[in-house]
Amino acid sequence: MKTKPSFRLPFIVILILAASCNTPRYIYSPSAHNVPVLTKKGDSKIGAVYSTNIGGEERRDGELVDNRSRGVDVHGAAAITDHFAVQGNYFYRWEKTTGGADTSTIKYNRNLAELGIGYYIPMNNRKNVIFQLFVGAGIGKFSFTDHSIYGFNFHEADITKIYLQPAFLFRSKGSFTSSISLRSSILQYRNIKTSYTFNELSDYSLDSLNNRAKVFFEPAFTGSFGFKNFPGFRIEFQGGLSFLASRKYVDYHMINFSAGAFIDIGAMIHGNRQ
Repeated sequence: MKTKPSFRLPFIVILILAASCNTPRYIYSPSAHNVPVLTKKGDSKIGAVYSTNIGGEERRDGELVDNRSRGVDVHGAAAITDHFAVQGNYFYRWEKTTGGADTSTIKYNRNLAELGIGYYIPMNNRKNVIFQLFVGAGIGKFSFTDHSIYGFNFHEADITKIYLQPAFLFRSKGSFTSSISLRSSILQYRNIKTSYTFNELSDYSLDSLNNRAKVFFEPAFTGSFGFKNFPGFRIEFQGGLSFLASRKYVDYHMINFSAGAFIDIGAMIHGNRQ
């Protein structure tokens, strides 16, 4: 007796392969570091930078995936004494990931507001090497929507962040200043709301978000320069990396490059030149 060929097994195999090559769902994108050039009481920084992961097409598990991160970081800081300062940051990202075996289109929105306090001190008599240390906290929300061959889903979470950011600044004889900062960020994901099933959360490495806080180690290099005829105005650029310090794997963006400008109001009013 002949039996008809079964297509059930190949179909199951295809589903398994598709699940193993899912488009990544990114839980985090690093922000630009706020590393103000502060040397004395009254120095300040107010400005913004455009940030990107310089992302484009990449291959993951043999599938072509396009993941892009774009956003804005707004930075402010003020030296309230010759050694202590305060800072405020606002981080916003709009991101999009497309492709993969599940043909997903994932759109992200992330926003986070932070406040911090810091200490800075010259490391030599010439005051051209400065050490600063900022510590702060922030709150915000990360969310994304997911359109794929499996249907529509969403995921959102409230974010609490604590950060510690030491940095060394090096001032040249001219107007150029460079810095190396080594930020540690601790993120807690709270009040998670999602339409994913338990199995889908596990497949996309999202099931551990409400268990333990995620810790990221984030080094960055920042450069800024001013103009003799425009005291208090500076151009800034930065390149930074982010590394997850956790045994439980999650997808996240590792790179952030930013460029923008900021002003020192006191220097602009009094004509001081850095």
